[in-house]
Amino acid sequence: MRRASLRKRSGFTLIELLVVIAIIAVLISLLLPAVQSAREAARRAQCVNNLKQLALAAANYESTYSAYPPGLYWSLLTGSYAGYLGTNCGPLVLLTPQMEQNAVYNAVNFMENIYYPSNLTVNGVGINSLQCPSDNANQIRTLAADSFFEPVPGGPKMAYASYAAMAGPWVVNTWSIPGVGSGARASHGSAKANQMGMFNVCSDVRISQVTDGTSNTILFSEHTAVPLVGSAQNDWHWWTSGNHGDTLISSGFPPNPQRKISGGPGAMAFIFSASSMHPGGINAAMVDGSVRFVKDTIQSATPMEPLQSVNPITNTIPGWVQIISTGTSGTWDQTFAPKPGVQMGVWQALTTRNGGEVISADAY
Repeated sequence: MRRASLRKRSGFTLIELLVVIAIIAVLISLLLPAVQSAREAARRAQCVNNLKQLALAAANYESTYSAYPPGLYWSLLTGSYAGYLGTNCGPLVLLTPQMEQNAVYNAVNFMENIYYPSNLTVNGVGINSLQCPSDNANQIRTLAADSFFEPVPGGPKMAYASYAAMAGPWVVNTWSIPGVGSGARASHGSAKANQMGMFNVCSDVRISQVTDGTSNTILFSEHTAVPLVGSAQNDWHWWTSGNHGDTLISSGFPPNPQRKISGGPGAMAFIFSASSMHPGGINAAMVDGSVRFVKDTIQSATPMEPLQSVNPITNTIPGWVQIISTGTSGTWDQTFAPKPGVQMGVWQALTTRNGGEVISADAY
């Protein structure tokens, strides 16, 4: 009678299996940051390319019209607000033809305010090159029905931008229309002299006015809505609007203030400042078309507290900026200056076009 031969069964013991799982887990934990870093590097490269295209569009605009587009211009409202001034479109809308977005430009009704129902389609257009891949707050949203000057039943759609035009250390609210009679508060001569950046209210900066050097003057910067919470994300960063906090920002606060201080859902420092979702700093396009990475640690004149108490109407910044004069009767010109003894930092110097500051190559 033949006996069945006994054979050893090969396999893993429980301890061996646990060791293998542990090794795989360690390898994944080591690999994951590298993968995430590679993905962020790709997103940052795309962001740099977006800003390069934006700077090129602005250069082409200046070559065509002999001036850069205004950061914001006012329009006379109609309808229930007839006779009042209202915010019109910002520079991103005016640059769409230079960005191969002629269809968007042709859809704008420039005879009416950008917030009126005739421009609803344009407000809801999301342009990929105006959105940083690392910025996850730029989905198209439905606003409240009464968000615009003329309420829209059901609420209008609004697209958002990750980039904004740089006004310099402050934004000058002239509340006037160049060339329009006194009924529209026309005088804004002192405001013109007080505008230090590349874009501002009713500005028309020429390349010849950039005396600080085209490689040392910021044209556009990143501007993310991620630090804002709830309704504040809906209310700011509108891609068509030239308002301070939408597509017009200033350097009164250092880059990425949300990483340095705590603030409420609508902290003015977060709304008005350059910011990004890239670790360590922001991308900024210079007038010469180059894109620089500006570190969060760059020297800035801005005190860190209290960042939320900036006045959104006068744009005064506690601690270092003051209003030294206002316009004459019937005008709203404002003249700003640093307080006695305060000097602007490297960050502010990079955002002025004619401040005469000397900036070393290793300062940021």
